[in-house]
Parts: sequence; structure tokens; C-alpha cells
Amino acid sequence: MKRIGVMIAVAAAISVLVAADGYTAPKPSEAKIRWELDIKFDQPRPIRAQLPGRKKKQIFWYMLYTVTNRTGKDQFFVPDFDLYTDTGQLVHSGKKTPTVVFNAIKSLHNNPLLKNTPGMAGRILQGEDNAKDSVAVWHDFDPKAGSFDIFVGGLSGEIAEIKLPRPIKVIKTDARGKKTVVWQETLLLAKTLQLTYKIPGEAASRTRTAVKLAKKTWVMR
Repeated sequence: MKRIGVMIAVAAAISVLVAADGYTAPKPSEAKIRWELDIKFDQPRPIRAQLPGRKKKQIFWYMLYTVTNRTGKDQFFVPDFDLYTDTGQLVHSGKKTPTVVFNAIKSLHNNPLLKNTPGMAGRILQGEDNAKDSVAVWHDFDPKAGSFDIFVGGLSGEIAEIKLPRPIKVIKTDARGKKTVVWQETLLLAKTLQLTYKIPGEAASRTRTAVKLAKKTWVMR
């Protein structure tokens, strides 16, 4: 819930910025100016899993990926994968992935070294031999969606702090669940990988049809 609240706040802030006359959204530097981890990824695909207490199998989407550190220094990586549909639904890949789903993916791809999200977070040593394999998992999303974006954070040290045209009200939730209202005058953005996928065919057949990568770019988010 904390993550979703932050994302809503960011969306509100971006809306304020876009509405401001003469504002241009910041873009990542063309050349690398900070450390940047390398990532290889498979296309997102669905999987059906039987969860405890559920009569029917549930649909999840997942994307296998490998992160390699070629920066010349050990780096700290925290997986951050958001899926955003063209219908406006935000689905975060986080720590609440059911164990049965992760185990099904691990078994399907026969990779005993595959790490879940909590296991992936931490220091990544330098070099090919220290690359780590993991998987981002999302709950099923809006069947009306015709495309979706995946935003991958945590891969780059490039950040930009921007001043908002006017302060925005943000509701923050701490680790104990206590909510507080604060007024935010600046916004911190990080270089983020954006992957755009098209979903061919009708909603009823989308779990049987491969999605297609339409665009790969870097954004400040």
C-alpha cells in the first residue's frame, strides 16, 4: 500500500508539472554519467497457479531477468518492477508473490539458482560470474488492456531532483501503517528502464498469444 501511495503521489506531481506552462520533463543523459547495471530479460508471459484455499487456478504474469554488474564497483540492487496498462491500472511486483507461484516458475524453467524478489535484493558483485537470475511476478491485470509498460527501477544511479511549480499534498504511510500528510515541494526522479508491450488478439486469447515488445527506452521516473 505504501508503494501504491507513493506512485499516486508521483502521478499527481507529474500532472502538475505537465500543466505548468513551459515545463519540459527531464530526460536521462545520453551518455552514462552514473553507475548502471546491465539487464537481460525474457518477454512477459502468463502462468496459472493453484493457490491454497482457491477453487480455480489464478493467472499471474512473470518476466525472467538477469542482472550483471560491469560498473567496476560492487553495487546494491533492489528490484523495482511496475506494470502499467493502457487502461490506467498499476500492478507492482513486490514481496507478496505467493510461494507456490515462484516455485512453479522455478520448476518450469529448471533454474535452481533463480531468486525471488527478497532474495534478489542486496549487493551484486562485479563480473559475469556474479550475475544474478530472478523473476518479476504480477497479479493478472485488466483484460481490456491492449498494451502495457513495465518500468524497471534500481538499475542506475542517475537521479534528478526537480522543483514543483507548486507544493502538492502527499499522504505517506510509515512501517507501522500510520498515515501522515506532508506538503512536498520537490520530486526526486531516477533513471528507469521502460519496456512497452503490445497484446495481440482478443482478451479471451491473450494467455495463449505472446506479447510483443514495441519499445525500449530510458526515462526519468
